[in-house]
Amino acid sequence: MSQNRLIRRLARISPVWIVPAVALVIAVWLAVQARLEKGTEIEITFASASDIVPGQTQIRLKDVKVGQVKSIKLSKDLDHVVVRAEIDREVSVHLSDNTRFWVVSPRISARGVSNLGTLISGVYIVMDPGEDGRYATRFEGLNEQPTLKSDDAGTHFVLQADTLASLDIGSPIYYRQIKVGEVTGYKLAESQQHVDINFFIRAPHDQMVQRRSRFWDVSGFGVTVGAEGMKAKMASLTSLIAGGVEFDNSASFGPAERAEEGHRFFLYPDRESVLEERFTIKYYYLLRFTGSVRGLTVGAPVEFKGIKVGEVVDVVLHSAQNEEKSLHVYIAMEPQRFNEDTEPTREDVDARMREMVEQGLRAQMNTSSLITGSKFIDLVFMDDAPGEFVRRGDISELPTVDDAVSQITQKLDGVLDEVAHIPFRQIGEDLSASMSSLKGILATLEGQNTAMKLDGAAANLEQTLKAAEAALTESEALLENFNHVIAPDSETRHEMTEMMRALSEAGKSLQQFIDELNRHPNALISGAEKHE
Repeated sequence: MSQNRLIRRLARISPVWIVPAVALVIAVWLAVQARLEKGTEIEITFASASDIVPGQTQIRLKDVKVGQVKSIKLSKDLDHVVVRAEIDREVSVHLSDNTRFWVVSPRISARGVSNLGTLISGVYIVMDPGEDGRYATRFEGLNEQPTLKSDDAGTHFVLQADTLASLDIGSPIYYRQIKVGEVTGYKLAESQQHVDINFFIRAPHDQMVQRRSRFWDVSGFGVTVGAEGMKAKMASLTSLIAGGVEFDNSASFGPAERAEEGHRFFLYPDRESVLEERFTIKYYYLLRFTGSVRGLTVGAPVEFKGIKVGEVVDVVLHSAQNEEKSLHVYIAMEPQRFNEDTEPTREDVDARMREMVEQGLRAQMNTSSLITGSKFIDLVFMDDAPGEFVRRGDISELPTVDDAVSQITQKLDGVLDEVAHIPFRQIGEDLSASMSSLKGILATLEGQNTAMKLDGAAANLEQTLKAAEAALTESEALLENFNHVIAPDSETRHEMTEMMRALSEAGKSLQQFIDELNRHPNALISGAEKHE
């Protein structure tokens, strides 16, 4: 009965309501679907808008669009801007208080030019999910693009430096001139005595960082002038502009043990300082000098046969009185420079130094550069040099000798003393007497006209020589003319030849005439006979 009634009611519903009902169902389905597909709205605070455009600026993760900026407004205190954006639902589950956002735009810095593509596509916001943490939808954007992302593999360490020098965020870290990391941040230590520099070494290069590793600054271009002369250093053009740090494991002692996360290292000013650290044993000695120590500074080398074996640690004026050996120079000897594999005691080193002093070892202050005037301490062997080794508590004394300049000065003083003993006055008086005697002799010769006679003889001799020279000239001219006359191609010789030929023919004709007269004597009267 009830079923028939229900059927009759349904039959009474107009078909016109079917279309709205279907539309309502579709609208509800679309609303639910839109709700399910709608992303998560977030707020990001930036210092400025930085060319961010609502509806156009994208939010990217690994260069893939994961959201878009919806609106921009100023904060109530007008100190910053608040960017409202929508993040895709699939990505929004990774939002946490460790998530970072920053704006990517064209940038010119000491490290070069980057992000030029944004000149065409426009700026965009990068999302870095970071490590897992508490879910959040409000974030404070970074003012600068970080050097590292949360998914970069590697290890963080700390450098302790006296000064920051030219290092900055992004400055490269080198290993054998290959970039393996960069500086990520820096701050002044709480004690305000040094600077803590955070740096990151990327995997797998972070495995090369050991507890014995040594780091040194290769920033910029440096020139130093010292006892060794002038030195210049520059690692690369990048480090010249942006600074840089290099490390190595071969310049230090210790076990090859890998450094853990956050291990603290000391930043040396240069590689030479790292090499100096190898010599851990130092014993101090006193040197006494007379004269001036101008040019000798703390840190000046102590050399033995051209090899550095220590350095000057202090220079003290022991007394202001006019005393010898009043200048005290303290040096630090490093016996490991003779043999790195040994660790001799103070007694062993003193015994060895005493033996060398008995063989003539002396400390001498020499000039290393005539241009800069810098000096160093040279340990040299000298014969017959007075002095002895004096053993004291912590500071023993080595005998010294004057430097080369002082020795030359002393020799010059000796020469001047010898010169001072020469009787120049007596020599002058004797020379004056000799000149007086010579004047008397010349006067006597002049009184006897000896000089005039000599002048006359010299004049006659000169005239004779001129006459002989003129005769010799005429003889040479005569011989030259004769040579021209008898020359094979001369005209005179040709004429003489023709004349001799004519004389020969005339002689032949005369001979024939005489022969004819001998045969016919009457031929002169009757004439010659005619032959038929």
